Amino acid sequence: MKVLVLGGTGLLGSFLIPKLLARDYTVSVLSRNKEALTKLDEHGVHGIIGDLLEPEKFVPNLAPQDVVVSIAMPLEFGRMSGKKLKVVTERTTKFTQSALDIGHKLDCPIIFTLGTSYRTGPGEVADETWPIERFGLTLAGVEAERLIQEAGAEGRPIIQMIPGQIYGPGGMFLEMYKMLKSGKFGVVGKGENRIPRIHVEDCAEAYALTIDNLPINESFIIADDTPCTMREFMDYMASCAGMSKPRSIPRLLARLVMGKLLIETMGIDCVVSNTKLKEMLGWELKYPSYREGLPSAIEAIDAIDT
Repeated sequence: MKVLVLGGTGLLGSFLIPKLLARDYTVSVLSRNKEALTKLDEHGVHGIIGDLLEPEKFVPNLAPQDVVVSIAMPLEFGRMSGKKLKVVTERTTKFTQSALDIGHKLDCPIIFTLGTSYRTGPGEVADETWPIERFGLTLAGVEAERLIQEAGAEGRPIIQMIPGQIYGPGGMFLEMYKMLKSGKFGVVGKGENRIPRIHVEDCAEAYALTIDNLPINESFIIADDTPCTMREFMDYMASCAGMSKPRSIPRLLARLVMGKLLIETMGIDCVVSNTKLKEMLGWELKYPSYREGLPSAIEAIDAIDT
């Protein structure tokens, strides 16, 4: 099978691509990062230098593929103004449209990446039938989601992956860990809200299984088995790093420092089900909770630093 990964040089790609190569798939990766593509080339990956904001420069020259996997994530970590959110929204929408154009040109299925943006109340558990509700920084995906839904309604072969907060040795989690180590990170309020999470290795396995089976027109929530609060997660992360528990930051003060949009995003309270992914694709978790996953992620980060 020939697989084209859009945005494969980041955290998720670094775990997904080895899984695809181990399956003897022919893997191509599109990225602006020439240095990263050079390293991938050493492992038998075909690198394509390109920017999803300028698809006209590379789409006409793409070789045939069996599936396109879009894991390019333009969201940023940190304070974001309304003006900056507009820029990120435009980038997210363009990324999605470019992926749709690539899939149309190659006449093959597209696997898209969305986020677990749901609101659940006491005793509620969201599954794939729940409508995604966008707020805070996740508002950047409203138009992109509309494009995907419209393409699916037109009969385009689409699969939607809906991971929780991905943690591992890179990406936004690495930035959060660095802030924790420097004493700049705290828990907003009591930190009683629950955020779906998934170790990057388990997330990559979910994508690999989806590529193996190509269940067209399906969507899959990717999260571990154990909902936890923000306070539980951060306290355990600090413990794994040999640090004291992070301080609590009053919500009003946090909003002044971090901005309304980031605070709304960090305050999501959501519990989700991963039953469909397990039952339909046979997904098994190596790290069923943050208690197994965080030590592995932090050990990997510390190994990189040393």
